[in-house]
Amino acid sequence: MKNTTKGALAAGTAAVLLMGGAGSLASWSDSKTLAGGSVASGELSLSAPACADWVYATGKVNAGTAVSKFVPGDVVSKTCTFVVKAAGDNLKATLTTPATSTLVPNSTAPSLTASIVADYKIDNAAIPGVITSAHNNKTVTAVMTATFDFGTTESGNPKKNTNDTQNKTVAFNDIGVTLNQVNPN
Repeated sequence: MKNTTKGALAAGTAAVLLMGGAGSLASWSDSKTLAGGSVASGELSLSAPACADWVYATGKVNAGTAVSKFVPGDVVSKTCTFVVKAAGDNLKATLTTPATSTLVPNSTAPSLTASIVADYKIDNAAIPGVITSAHNNKTVTAVMTATFDFGTTESGNPKKNTNDTQNKTVAFNDIGVTLNQVNPN
C-alpha cells in the first residue's frame, strides 16, 4: 500500500471517529424561570360634584342668600366641589375647565339672556397647568356666576330680559369638567 493511500485511509478513519464521537460529547446547559412579579396601576378620576344651591353673588345685593325669584340685573352664583384622585409615579394630567355656559333656550321667553362664567381653584389656589400625584385627594372648587342682563324696553333691539321673562324657570346648560392624562415621557 502506498503511503498516500495509507494517509488517506488514516484521515478517513480519523474523520469517522471524530464524527461518531461528536454525538457522544456532553454539552452542559441549564435553565431558570424568572418570576414575572406584579406592579399596581395608579388612578385618575374626579368624584361626583357636590353643589350648593344658587345664591346671590358675593358683593351683590342679598349676597349669600338663596335665589327665590331673580330679576333682570341680578348676579347669582353656585359653588360645586369635587375631589381629584391622582395616583401614579409619573402621572401628569390636565384639568379642562370651561369658562362659560349658556342658558337652555326658552321658547316662551325669547328675550331671556344671561352670561355665565366659571372660576376654578384647587385647595383655594389657581388650577396648575399640570395635575400630578401631588394633587391626589385635593378639592377642586368651581364657582359659576350668572349675570342676568338688565332688561331693555319692549322695543329694544335686540330685546333682552323684557316682559316675556316674567314668571319663568331658567335652566342652564351643564358645564363639563374633564381630567385627561398626558404622556409623561
